[in-house]
Amino acid sequence: MSWTRKLAFLAIIWSVALAVLLAGAEIFLRLTDGGWGSTLRLNLVRSRTYEYRVSNLYDWNSPTVRYVRDEYGLRDDCASPADIDILTVGGSTTDQRFLAQEATYQAVMQRDLAQAAGRDICVSNAGIDGHSTHGHLRAFRDWFPLIPGLEPKLFVFYIGINDADFTRAGPGDFETKVGAGYGNPIRRFHVVQLGLWVRDTLDSLLGTRPAHGGHSRVDWRTADFPQERLAADTPERAARNAAAFRKRLQQMLHYARADGAEVLCVTQPHRMVRSVDGRKRGVEPYFGGESGHPAYGGLDYDYSLRQLNRAMRDECGERRLVDLYGTDFNDGDFFDYAHNTPSGARKVGDRIARFIERSDLMDELRTGP
Repeated sequence: MSWTRKLAFLAIIWSVALAVLLAGAEIFLRLTDGGWGSTLRLNLVRSRTYEYRVSNLYDWNSPTVRYVRDEYGLRDDCASPADIDILTVGGSTTDQRFLAQEATYQAVMQRDLAQAAGRDICVSNAGIDGHSTHGHLRAFRDWFPLIPGLEPKLFVFYIGINDADFTRAGPGDFETKVGAGYGNPIRRFHVVQLGLWVRDTLDSLLGTRPAHGGHSRVDWRTADFPQERLAADTPERAARNAAAFRKRLQQMLHYARADGAEVLCVTQPHRMVRSVDGRKRGVEPYFGGESGHPAYGGLDYDYSLRQLNRAMRDECGERRLVDLYGTDFNDGDFFDYAHNTPSGARKVGDRIARFIERSDLMDELRTGP
């Protein structure tokens, strides 16, 4: 047998052996994952530490921030899930991947409420990049039941930003959006997740150069807001989107209240629109544009978001709604059109905490576990 054939034969043998080994490892990991395999479709990060360079996004006392998710996929400094008093649910504006833990609105809430309650308060972060209410519902079904001892007194729903795009509002669209990140098909294999965990652990131990934040900083001095009017079909499409959002919100409220927890809903500020010469103007069209429809801009997005905020007010009730949409956030509170800088997160956390302190929710928090 020639050397060429011998090498080809050995390559086939090694390839088959490797395939069998990987398949066996995948089967073993799936049989022993304790049900966590279902969360691989949710863009959920568990037992990971990342270092992000954020000097390109905003001014901070360090050029980098450390982002940590624990073995249950939560971001907090709580001793255990059983100690969690408040669980925050939302998308990237709740996750705040490019803010240090101590700068997140959850950390601000935790400090404020602990002082008001006279005891330690645990506020945990269950926000996940890309999640809309489609993802939040799956979190209640597939993720939260896996976390031992998780019985928060209060859920905070900081939602709406990822639901306002009425051109991508269906569950299939959610799959596509999340599929672009950690939930894509190849990352749903347990052996791939194991490999990523090993890689990230080595990066952390070896001090590998940190990744840059995956967003771009907006220069508010030159930002353009050219859109002057809504698209003709925005009201009708936004109304249908809001009706579907309302139904999903009702389901979320049911899940959260099933074990006796309270729910606080929070509307979100953004910078997609601003007043120019006394008129509301929006950023240029940037979403939609599918066959038979125009592209939509900041005015359309803002109109849609306000319909969702109205649904939140109806379903959550005035006593359980913190309205941050129309409050006095400024350009310095955002590094892009939706995501907060540390100063913006501090305002979010302070205002939610003050609302809780003035409400009957504070009585429950004072009593302890």
